[in-house]
Amino acid sequence: MMIRSLFKFLKFAGASELPEYEIKKSICTGVNVLCICVIVLNAITGPIFYTLSGDILIFIGAYLEAIVVFGVIWLNKMKKYTIANFVFYLIISLSTFYFSAVLGRVSESQLMILFLFGLIFFLFNDRKLRLYCIVLNILLLIAIELNGDLHFIPAAKFPVFVEHIIRWLVYVVVISLTLMIFNLYDRNTILLISLHSYSKTISASLNSEEESNRVKNLLFQHISHDLRGPYFGVLTRCYYLQSKRLQEQPITVSDIEKLVDVANHYKYMLEHFMEMSRFKNADFNKIEIASIDLRAELAKIIEMHKYPASQNKLTVSLIVSPDFPTFILTDKIKICRIIHNLLSNAIKFTRPNTRITIAAEVRSDKWVLIIKDQGHGISNKTVEQLFQPYVTEKSPANPEGVGLGLFITKHLVTILGAEISVASKLNEGTMFEIVFPYERRLSPI
Repeated sequence: MMIRSLFKFLKFAGASELPEYEIKKSICTGVNVLCICVIVLNAITGPIFYTLSGDILIFIGAYLEAIVVFGVIWLNKMKKYTIANFVFYLIISLSTFYFSAVLGRVSESQLMILFLFGLIFFLFNDRKLRLYCIVLNILLLIAIELNGDLHFIPAAKFPVFVEHIIRWLVYVVVISLTLMIFNLYDRNTILLISLHSYSKTISASLNSEEESNRVKNLLFQHISHDLRGPYFGVLTRCYYLQSKRLQEQPITVSDIEKLVDVANHYKYMLEHFMEMSRFKNADFNKIEIASIDLRAELAKIIEMHKYPASQNKLTVSLIVSPDFPTFILTDKIKICRIIHNLLSNAIKFTRPNTRITIAAEVRSDKWVLIIKDQGHGISNKTVEQLFQPYVTEKSPANPEGVGLGLFITKHLVTILGAEISVASKLNEGTMFEIVFPYERRLSPI
Protein backbone atom coordinates (compact mmCIF):
# COMPACT_ATOMS: atom_id res chain seq x y z
CA MET A 1 0.00 0.00 0.00
CA MET A 2 2.86 2.37 0.85
CA ILE A 3 4.61 1.61 -2.47
CA ARG A 4 1.38 2.28 -4.37
CA SER A 5 0.87 5.59 -2.56
CA LEU A 6 4.47 6.60 -3.26
CA PHE A 7 4.11 5.69 -6.93
CA LYS A 8 0.89 7.72 -7.19
CA PHE A 9 2.53 10.68 -5.45
CA LEU A 10 5.52 10.65 -7.80
CA LYS A 11 3.40 10.00 -10.92
CA PHE A 12 1.13 13.03 -10.37
CA ALA A 13 3.82 15.38 -9.02
CA GLY A 14 3.02 18.76 -10.57
CA ALA A 15 0.05 17.36 -12.53
CA SER A 16 -2.70 17.28 -9.90
CA GLU A 17 -3.75 20.90 -10.44
CA LEU A 18 -3.73 20.72 -14.25
CA PRO A 19 -7.09 20.29 -16.06
CA GLU A 20 -8.05 16.70 -16.88
CA TYR A 21 -8.05 17.28 -20.66
CA GLU A 22 -4.86 19.38 -20.69
CA ILE A 23 -2.20 17.73 -22.87
CA LYS A 24 0.44 19.19 -20.56
CA LYS A 25 -0.92 16.99 -17.77
CA SER A 26 -0.55 13.88 -19.90
CA ILE A 27 3.08 14.74 -20.75
CA CYS A 28 3.88 15.62 -17.12
CA THR A 29 2.55 12.30 -15.76
CA GLY A 30 4.22 10.45 -18.66
CA VAL A 31 7.63 11.99 -17.86
CA ASN A 32 7.17 11.17 -14.18
CA VAL A 33 6.36 7.55 -15.00
CA LEU A 34 9.42 7.31 -17.28
CA CYS A 35 11.56 8.77 -14.49
CA ILE A 36 10.23 6.18 -12.04
CA CYS A 37 10.99 3.40 -14.55
CA VAL A 38 14.53 4.71 -15.14
CA ILE A 39 15.13 4.90 -11.37
CA VAL A 40 13.85 1.33 -10.86
CA LEU A 41 15.78 -0.06 -13.85
CA ASN A 42 19.01 1.61 -12.71
CA ALA A 43 18.47 0.43 -9.13
CA ILE A 44 18.15 -3.15 -10.42
CA THR A 45 20.65 -3.27 -13.31
CA GLY A 46 23.34 -1.09 -11.68
CA PRO A 47 24.30 -3.69 -9.05
CA ILE A 48 23.98 -6.51 -11.64
CA PHE A 49 26.36 -4.80 -14.07
CA TYR A 50 28.74 -4.02 -11.23
CA THR A 51 28.70 -7.63 -10.05
CA LEU A 52 29.33 -8.93 -13.57
CA SER A 53 32.03 -6.39 -14.46
CA GLY A 54 33.54 -5.35 -11.17
CA ASP A 55 33.70 -1.79 -12.57
CA ILE A 56 32.63 0.71 -9.90
CA LEU A 57 32.04 3.41 -12.57
CA ILE A 58 29.04 1.45 -13.87
CA PHE A 59 27.53 1.29 -10.39
CA ILE A 60 28.17 5.00 -9.74
CA GLY A 61 26.81 5.98 -13.17
CA ALA A 62 23.61 4.00 -12.68
CA TYR A 63 22.82 5.50 -9.27
CA LEU A 64 23.91 8.97 -10.30
CA GLU A 65 21.48 8.83 -13.22
CA ALA A 66 18.71 7.66 -10.85
CA ILE A 67 19.36 10.60 -8.50
CA VAL A 68 19.47 13.18 -11.31
CA VAL A 69 16.30 11.76 -12.90
CA PHE A 70 14.56 12.14 -9.55
CA GLY A 71 15.34 15.86 -9.91
CA VAL A 72 13.17 15.90 -13.06
CA ILE A 73 10.17 14.84 -10.95
CA TRP A 74 11.02 17.67 -8.56
CA LEU A 75 11.09 20.15 -11.48
CA ASN A 76 7.60 18.98 -12.52
CA LYS A 77 6.49 19.35 -8.91
CA MET A 78 7.70 22.98 -9.08
CA LYS A 79 5.70 23.37 -12.34
CA LYS A 80 8.85 23.85 -14.44
CA TYR A 81 7.42 21.56 -17.11
CA THR A 82 9.42 22.67 -20.15
CA ILE A 83 12.70 22.64 -18.23
CA ALA A 84 11.88 19.22 -16.79
CA ASN A 85 11.22 17.79 -20.24
CA PHE A 86 14.45 19.15 -21.73
CA VAL A 87 16.55 18.09 -18.70
CA PHE A 88 15.09 14.58 -18.88
CA TYR A 89 15.97 14.35 -22.57
CA LEU A 90 19.57 15.53 -21.89
CA ILE A 91 19.99 13.08 -18.99
CA ILE A 92 18.90 10.11 -21.12
CA SER A 93 21.12 11.27 -24.02
CA LEU A 94 24.21 11.66 -21.80
CA SER A 95 23.50 8.39 -20.01
CA THR A 96 23.22 6.61 -23.36
CA PHE A 97 26.66 7.91 -24.37
CA TYR A 98 28.15 7.15 -20.96
CA PHE A 99 26.98 3.54 -20.72
CA SER A 100 27.78 2.93 -24.38
CA ALA A 101 31.35 4.08 -23.71
CA VAL A 102 31.77 2.16 -20.42
CA LEU A 103 30.11 -1.08 -21.51
CA GLY A 104 31.54 -1.02 -25.04
CA ARG A 105 30.07 -2.31 -28.28
CA VAL A 106 28.92 -5.54 -26.66
CA SER A 107 26.13 -3.63 -24.91
CA GLU A 108 24.49 -2.39 -28.17
CA SER A 109 23.61 0.81 -26.25
CA GLN A 110 23.17 2.71 -29.52
CA LEU A 111 19.75 1.04 -29.69
CA MET A 112 18.70 3.65 -27.12
CA ILE A 113 18.73 6.14 -30.02
CA LEU A 114 15.41 4.63 -31.11
CA PHE A 115 13.95 5.36 -27.68
CA LEU A 116 15.32 8.91 -27.84
CA PHE A 117 13.61 9.58 -31.18
CA GLY A 118 10.30 8.46 -29.68
CA LEU A 119 10.99 10.58 -26.60
CA ILE A 120 11.49 13.69 -28.73
CA PHE A 121 8.04 13.43 -30.28
CA PHE A 122 6.44 12.72 -26.93
CA LEU A 123 8.07 15.59 -25.03
CA PHE A 124 8.12 18.44 -27.54
CA ASN A 125 5.41 19.94 -29.77
CA ASP A 126 7.53 22.74 -31.18
CA ARG A 127 8.87 21.72 -34.61
CA LYS A 128 12.12 23.65 -34.30
CA LEU A 129 12.91 22.10 -30.93
CA ARG A 130 12.15 18.66 -32.34
CA LEU A 131 14.51 19.33 -35.25
CA TYR A 132 17.31 20.46 -32.91
CA CYS A 133 16.87 17.33 -30.79
CA ILE A 134 16.87 15.07 -33.87
CA VAL A 135 20.16 16.66 -34.98
CA LEU A 136 21.50 16.12 -31.44
CA ASN A 137 20.46 12.46 -31.63
CA ILE A 138 22.36 12.02 -34.90
CA LEU A 139 25.44 13.68 -33.38
CA LEU A 140 25.10 11.40 -30.34
CA LEU A 141 25.01 8.33 -32.59
CA ILE A 142 28.13 9.57 -34.43
CA ALA A 143 29.88 10.17 -31.09
CA ILE A 144 29.02 6.64 -29.90
CA GLU A 145 30.34 5.09 -33.11
CA LEU A 146 33.54 7.19 -33.06
CA ASN A 147 34.21 6.28 -29.44
CA GLY A 148 33.60 2.62 -30.28
CA ASP A 149 36.22 2.80 -33.04
CA LEU A 150 38.80 5.14 -31.49
CA HIS A 151 38.31 4.28 -27.76
CA PHE A 152 38.48 7.83 -26.39
CA ILE A 153 36.85 6.36 -23.27
CA PRO A 154 38.16 2.81 -22.72
CA ALA A 155 35.44 0.17 -22.27
CA ALA A 156 35.40 -2.49 -19.56
CA LYS A 157 36.52 -6.01 -20.48
CA PHE A 158 34.08 -8.90 -19.93
CA PRO A 159 34.18 -12.64 -20.41
CA VAL A 160 32.15 -13.89 -23.36
CA PHE A 161 29.24 -15.23 -21.28
CA VAL A 162 29.08 -11.93 -19.35
CA GLU A 163 28.93 -10.02 -22.64
CA HIS A 164 25.86 -12.06 -23.59
CA ILE A 165 24.19 -11.33 -20.26
CA ILE A 166 24.95 -7.61 -20.50
CA ARG A 167 23.68 -7.46 -24.08
CA TRP A 168 20.38 -9.08 -23.12
CA LEU A 169 19.99 -6.85 -20.07
CA VAL A 170 20.46 -3.83 -22.32
CA TYR A 171 17.86 -5.27 -24.70
CA VAL A 172 15.41 -5.57 -21.82
CA VAL A 173 16.01 -1.95 -20.76
CA VAL A 174 15.76 -0.55 -24.31
CA ILE A 175 12.66 -2.59 -25.24
CA SER A 176 10.92 -1.71 -21.94
CA LEU A 177 11.53 2.02 -22.35
CA THR A 178 10.63 1.98 -26.06
CA LEU A 179 7.37 0.14 -25.45
CA MET A 180 6.57 2.59 -22.67
CA ILE A 181 7.20 5.65 -24.85
CA PHE A 182 5.02 4.16 -27.61
CA ASN A 183 2.26 3.55 -25.06
CA LEU A 184 2.49 7.10 -23.71
CA TYR A 185 2.53 8.56 -27.22
CA ASP A 186 -0.52 6.47 -28.10
CA ARG A 187 -2.35 7.78 -25.03
CA ASN A 188 -1.52 11.33 -26.02
CA THR A 189 -2.83 10.68 -29.52
CA ILE A 190 -6.09 9.32 -28.11
CA LEU A 191 -6.32 12.32 -25.79
CA LEU A 192 -5.77 14.73 -28.70
CA ILE A 193 -8.46 12.95 -30.73
CA SER A 194 -10.83 13.18 -27.75
CA LEU A 195 -9.99 16.86 -27.32
CA HIS A 196 -10.60 17.50 -31.01
CA SER A 197 -13.91 15.67 -30.85
CA TYR A 198 -14.87 17.55 -27.68
CA SER A 199 -13.83 20.83 -29.31
CA LYS A 200 -16.02 20.09 -32.33
CA THR A 201 -18.92 19.24 -30.02
CA ILE A 202 -18.47 22.50 -28.11
CA SER A 203 -18.11 24.43 -31.36
CA ALA A 204 -21.29 22.82 -32.73
CA SER A 205 -23.08 23.63 -29.48
CA LEU A 206 -21.94 27.26 -29.64
CA ASN A 207 -22.95 27.50 -33.29
CA SER A 208 -26.33 26.04 -32.41
CA GLU A 209 -26.71 28.54 -29.57
CA GLU A 210 -25.68 31.42 -31.85
CA GLU A 211 -28.15 30.25 -34.49
CA SER A 212 -30.86 29.98 -31.83
CA ASN A 213 -30.11 33.54 -30.65
CA ARG A 214 -30.06 34.74 -34.26
CA VAL A 215 -33.49 33.20 -34.89
CA LYS A 216 -34.86 34.69 -31.66
CA ASN A 217 -33.60 38.12 -32.66
CA LEU A 218 -35.11 37.68 -36.10
CA LEU A 219 -38.40 36.63 -34.51
CA PHE A 220 -38.50 39.77 -32.35
CA GLN A 221 -37.63 41.92 -35.35
CA HIS A 222 -40.43 40.39 -37.40
CA ILE A 223 -42.95 40.66 -34.56
CA SER A 224 -42.10 44.24 -33.62
CA HIS A 225 -42.15 45.37 -37.25
CA ASP A 226 -45.01 43.44 -38.80
CA LEU A 227 -47.51 43.75 -35.96
CA ARG A 228 -47.42 47.51 -36.28
CA GLY A 229 -49.35 47.37 -39.55
CA PRO A 230 -52.36 45.41 -38.20
CA TYR A 231 -52.19 47.44 -34.98
CA PHE A 232 -52.44 50.72 -36.86
CA GLY A 233 -55.25 49.17 -38.89
CA VAL A 234 -57.26 48.67 -35.70
CA LEU A 235 -56.21 52.10 -34.45
CA THR A 236 -57.28 53.63 -37.77
CA ARG A 237 -60.79 52.22 -37.47
CA CYS A 238 -61.02 53.36 -33.83
CA TYR A 239 -59.99 56.90 -34.79
CA TYR A 240 -62.48 56.80 -37.62
CA LEU A 241 -65.31 55.80 -35.30
CA GLN A 242 -64.17 58.43 -32.78
CA SER A 243 -64.22 61.15 -35.43
CA LYS A 244 -67.74 60.13 -36.49
CA ARG A 245 -68.84 60.25 -32.88
CA LEU A 246 -67.32 63.72 -32.38
CA GLN A 247 -69.08 64.91 -35.53
CA GLU A 248 -72.30 63.33 -34.25
CA GLN A 249 -72.51 61.08 -37.28
CA PRO A 250 -74.17 57.69 -36.90
CA ILE A 251 -71.95 54.61 -36.53
CA THR A 252 -73.24 52.01 -38.95
CA VAL A 253 -73.16 48.22 -38.89
CA SER A 254 -70.65 48.39 -41.75
CA ASP A 255 -68.33 50.50 -39.56
CA ILE A 256 -68.47 47.90 -36.80
CA GLU A 257 -67.90 45.03 -39.25
CA LYS A 258 -64.82 46.74 -40.64
CA LEU A 259 -63.45 47.21 -37.14
CA VAL A 260 -64.06 43.53 -36.39
CA ASP A 261 -62.33 42.57 -39.66
CA VAL A 262 -59.16 44.50 -38.90
CA ALA A 263 -59.21 43.27 -35.28
CA ASN A 264 -59.52 39.67 -36.48
CA HIS A 265 -56.64 40.20 -38.88
CA TYR A 266 -54.55 41.59 -36.02
CA LYS A 267 -55.49 38.57 -33.91
CA TYR A 268 -54.63 36.23 -36.80
CA MET A 269 -51.15 37.78 -37.20
CA LEU A 270 -50.56 37.76 -33.44
CA GLU A 271 -51.54 34.09 -33.11
CA HIS A 272 -49.26 33.28 -36.05
CA PHE A 273 -46.24 34.84 -34.33
CA MET A 274 -47.15 33.30 -30.97
CA GLU A 275 -47.32 29.89 -32.62
CA MET A 276 -43.91 30.45 -34.20
CA SER A 277 -42.39 31.50 -30.86
CA ARG A 278 -43.32 28.14 -29.32
CA PHE A 279 -40.86 26.39 -31.59
CA LYS A 280 -37.17 26.48 -30.72
CA ASN A 281 -36.09 27.42 -34.22
CA ALA A 282 -39.09 29.62 -35.09
CA ASP A 283 -39.37 28.40 -38.66
CA PHE A 284 -39.91 31.64 -40.62
CA ASN A 285 -39.33 29.84 -43.89
CA LYS A 286 -42.14 27.33 -43.56
CA ILE A 287 -44.73 27.88 -46.27
CA GLU A 288 -48.40 27.31 -45.54
CA ILE A 289 -50.24 27.17 -48.86
CA ALA A 290 -53.91 28.09 -48.90
CA SER A 291 -56.47 29.28 -51.40
CA ILE A 292 -57.09 33.01 -50.88
CA ASP A 293 -59.20 35.69 -52.51
CA LEU A 294 -56.50 38.23 -53.27
CA ARG A 295 -58.99 40.98 -54.24
CA ALA A 296 -60.70 40.70 -50.85
CA GLU A 297 -57.39 40.64 -48.95
CA LEU A 298 -56.11 43.71 -50.82
CA ALA A 299 -59.36 45.55 -50.09
CA LYS A 300 -59.07 44.72 -46.36
CA ILE A 301 -55.47 45.93 -46.20
CA ILE A 302 -56.34 49.17 -48.00
CA GLU A 303 -59.20 49.67 -45.55
CA MET A 304 -56.80 49.19 -42.61
CA HIS A 305 -54.57 51.95 -43.98
CA LYS A 306 -57.42 54.26 -44.86
CA TYR A 307 -57.00 56.51 -41.83
CA PRO A 308 -53.19 57.18 -42.11
CA ALA A 309 -53.66 57.66 -45.87
CA SER A 310 -56.40 60.23 -45.27
CA GLN A 311 -54.23 61.99 -42.69
CA ASN A 312 -51.61 62.43 -45.43
CA LYS A 313 -54.34 63.38 -47.93
CA LEU A 314 -53.59 60.35 -50.06
CA THR A 315 -55.84 58.25 -52.25
CA VAL A 316 -55.22 54.52 -52.43
CA SER A 317 -56.68 52.82 -55.48
CA LEU A 318 -56.89 49.13 -56.35
CA ILE A 319 -56.68 47.82 -59.91
CA VAL A 320 -57.09 44.09 -60.56
CA SER A 321 -56.98 42.87 -64.16
CA PRO A 322 -60.19 41.22 -65.43
CA ASP A 323 -58.42 37.94 -66.14
CA PHE A 324 -57.03 37.70 -62.61
CA PRO A 325 -58.34 34.50 -60.94
CA THR A 326 -60.78 34.74 -58.06
CA PHE A 327 -58.60 32.52 -55.91
CA ILE A 328 -54.86 31.87 -55.95
CA LEU A 329 -52.71 29.38 -54.05
CA THR A 330 -50.18 31.12 -51.84
CA ASP A 331 -49.18 31.76 -48.24
CA LYS A 332 -51.78 34.21 -46.91
CA ILE A 333 -49.72 35.48 -43.97
CA LYS A 334 -46.63 36.19 -46.03
CA ILE A 335 -48.52 37.85 -48.87
CA CYS A 336 -50.38 40.10 -46.41
CA ARG A 337 -47.14 41.02 -44.64
CA ILE A 338 -45.53 41.93 -47.96
CA ILE A 339 -48.46 44.17 -48.94
CA HIS A 340 -48.65 45.74 -45.46
CA ASN A 341 -44.96 46.64 -45.52
CA LEU A 342 -44.98 48.12 -49.03
CA LEU A 343 -48.22 50.06 -48.56
CA SER A 344 -47.07 51.41 -45.17
CA ASN A 345 -43.84 52.63 -46.77
CA ALA A 346 -45.72 54.24 -49.63
CA ILE A 347 -48.01 56.12 -47.21
CA LYS A 348 -45.02 57.32 -45.15
CA PHE A 349 -42.97 58.66 -48.03
CA THR A 350 -45.58 59.83 -50.54
CA ARG A 351 -46.31 63.53 -50.96
CA PRO A 352 -49.74 64.84 -49.86
CA ASN A 353 -52.56 65.10 -52.41
CA THR A 354 -51.19 62.27 -54.54
CA ARG A 355 -52.26 58.71 -55.34
CA ILE A 356 -50.96 55.28 -54.38
CA THR A 357 -51.90 52.49 -56.78
CA ILE A 358 -52.00 48.80 -55.98
CA ALA A 359 -52.35 46.56 -59.02
CA ALA A 360 -52.56 42.80 -59.59
CA GLU A 361 -52.33 41.19 -63.01
CA VAL A 362 -51.48 37.95 -64.79
CA ARG A 363 -48.53 37.59 -67.15
CA SER A 364 -48.31 34.20 -68.82
CA ASP A 365 -47.38 31.73 -66.06
CA LYS A 366 -46.77 34.52 -63.55
CA TRP A 367 -48.91 36.83 -61.50
CA VAL A 368 -47.66 40.28 -60.62
CA LEU A 369 -48.26 42.63 -57.69
CA ILE A 370 -47.45 46.31 -58.21
CA ILE A 371 -47.42 49.10 -55.63
CA LYS A 372 -46.77 52.54 -57.10
CA ASP A 373 -46.63 55.92 -55.40
CA GLN A 374 -46.06 59.55 -56.41
CA GLY A 375 -43.60 60.37 -53.69
CA HIS A 376 -40.20 62.04 -53.62
CA GLY A 377 -38.48 59.04 -55.15
CA ILE A 378 -35.35 57.23 -54.01
CA SER A 379 -31.76 58.03 -54.98
CA ASN A 380 -29.82 55.46 -57.03
CA LYS A 381 -27.35 54.97 -54.18
CA THR A 382 -30.15 54.09 -51.75
CA VAL A 383 -31.90 51.82 -54.29
CA GLU A 384 -28.75 49.66 -54.54
CA GLN A 385 -28.88 48.80 -50.85
CA LEU A 386 -32.61 49.18 -50.31
CA PHE A 387 -33.21 45.56 -49.26
CA GLN A 388 -30.35 45.46 -46.76
CA PRO A 389 -31.23 45.58 -43.04
CA TYR A 390 -31.26 48.93 -41.25
CA VAL A 391 -31.34 50.97 -44.46
CA THR A 392 -33.92 53.73 -44.09
CA GLU A 393 -34.47 57.41 -44.70
CA LYS A 394 -35.46 59.38 -41.62
CA SER A 395 -38.23 61.88 -42.16
CA PRO A 396 -41.00 63.57 -40.14
CA ALA A 397 -43.33 60.86 -41.45
CA ASN A 398 -40.92 58.12 -40.41
CA PRO A 399 -39.10 59.29 -37.25
CA GLU A 400 -38.87 55.82 -35.67
CA GLY A 401 -38.04 53.78 -38.78
CA VAL A 402 -35.29 51.19 -38.26
CA GLY A 403 -34.96 49.99 -41.85
CA LEU A 404 -36.25 46.42 -41.50
CA GLY A 405 -39.45 46.62 -43.57
CA LEU A 406 -37.98 46.10 -47.03
CA PHE A 407 -35.38 43.63 -45.71
CA ILE A 408 -38.20 41.48 -44.29
CA THR A 409 -40.25 41.97 -47.46
CA LYS A 410 -37.34 40.75 -49.62
CA HIS A 411 -36.94 37.72 -47.34
CA LEU A 412 -40.64 36.83 -47.62
CA VAL A 413 -40.65 37.34 -51.39
CA THR A 414 -37.68 35.01 -51.80
CA ILE A 415 -39.30 32.32 -49.66
CA LEU A 416 -42.32 32.38 -51.96
CA GLY A 417 -40.11 31.85 -54.98
CA ALA A 418 -40.84 35.34 -56.29
CA GLU A 419 -38.69 38.26 -57.43
CA ILE A 420 -38.97 41.87 -56.34
CA SER A 421 -37.70 44.88 -58.23
CA VAL A 422 -37.85 48.61 -57.67
CA ALA A 423 -37.91 51.50 -60.10
CA SER A 424 -37.71 55.06 -58.81
CA LYS A 425 -37.27 58.57 -60.14
CA LEU A 426 -36.57 61.54 -57.92
CA ASN A 427 -39.57 63.86 -57.53
CA GLU A 428 -41.76 61.45 -59.53
CA GLY A 429 -42.27 58.39 -57.35
CA THR A 430 -41.38 54.76 -56.77
CA MET A 431 -42.79 51.50 -58.05
CA PHE A 432 -42.26 48.07 -56.47
CA GLU A 433 -43.05 45.09 -58.67
CA ILE A 434 -43.19 41.51 -57.39
CA VAL A 435 -43.44 38.65 -59.87
CA PHE A 436 -44.84 35.44 -58.36
CA PRO A 437 -44.94 31.97 -59.92
CA TYR A 438 -48.50 31.14 -60.93
CA GLU A 439 -47.96 27.56 -59.86
CA ARG A 440 -46.43 26.29 -56.67
CA ARG A 441 -42.69 26.63 -57.31
CA LEU A 442 -41.36 27.76 -53.96
CA SER A 443 -37.68 28.00 -53.21
CA PRO A 444 -36.31 26.98 -49.80
CA ILE A 445 -33.99 29.35 -47.94
